[in-house]
Amino acid sequence: MKFKKDITNRLKLDFNNSADRVVEILTDAISKTDYLKKDRIIRCIIYLANGDIDQLKKFIDNAILEPRDVMLWAEYDSLDKSNLKRIRDFNHTFDQCTESVKK
Repeated sequence: MKFKKDITNRLKLDFNNSADRVVEILTDAISKTDYLKKDRIIRCIIYLANGDIDQLKKFIDNAILEPRDVMLWAEYDSLDKSNLKRIRDFNHTFDQCTESVKK
């Protein structure tokens, strides 16, 4: 699978020399679970993994079971679950994800 430029750049930035391995892991997961191929879900997984391959695998597994949870964790401020506030929108690139959210 060919990822969008912002995703590829973020993989290189976050995972350095392991970026190729991360692409393999993501591509394998996407080939088995088609709905994971959405850029939004991929960005959420990468954001939450924070450069850690074990965390990446964990969030891929979470996204397979419940992608909405992964999007919630990545895009919302969840200090108070009764009053969630969206702070990122990963429908947009990593650089634009906070600009697109209404303050």
